[in-house]
Amino acid sequence: MPNNTLLVENAYNYILDQILNGTIKPGDRIREDIIAEQLETSRTPVREAVNQLCQNGFIHNVKRKGLYCVQISREELVDLLELRQVLEDYCYCKCADKATKEDIDRLNGYIDSFLALPQEEQLANHEKYDIQFHLMTAEMTGSKRLMKYINEIETCLLIVRKNLKNSGRKAEVVELSWLLHRNIVKAMEDKDKELLRELNSEHVKLMKDTQLI
Repeated sequence: MPNNTLLVENAYNYILDQILNGTIKPGDRIREDIIAEQLETSRTPVREAVNQLCQNGFIHNVKRKGLYCVQISREELVDLLELRQVLEDYCYCKCADKATKEDIDRLNGYIDSFLALPQEEQLANHEKYDIQFHLMTAEMTGSKRLMKYINEIETCLLIVRKNLKNSGRKAEVVELSWLLHRNIVKAMEDKDKELLRELNSEHVKLMKDTQLI
């Protein structure tokens, strides 16, 4: 029989996957008993998983009403983007200090693997590849806490992306985003921290200008 830690982890991932794939939508009520039934487990690990999701900002526990999938307003989304900018300014500058040639080659190889995809696959998989790029840079700093914070912010941004306006410019935005990624890696290699901050600011501005509600 799986231990409780594994059951909690399975429940956490199951609920989060339901949120990310749109099965559970922003504002939907989440019932522990139904989740437990779907997972064929008791409510105890589900309750622990829900508590973790509440702590990480993916579920709201509304007093006397129940549990609801987070709804992120435009203002909160702007706050998330600005917080991401602050964290990644720090992250990129740490990478400039610590990155080895192997680290730089790995990032460039990852960018190459995305750009080698047919355009249709790039458009379909941009968000997934983009998140992984940011997690790779966070990992290079050696800070597990920074990785955790960036992962949570990126996941929140992923949750709301279906509510963002369709600018009709996705192909252009994807192309510009990955050009910025390439330039960020080059600036890391050159240890140019001022340029890293400028590129990060440009990246966040691109998201605000083309994707906000």
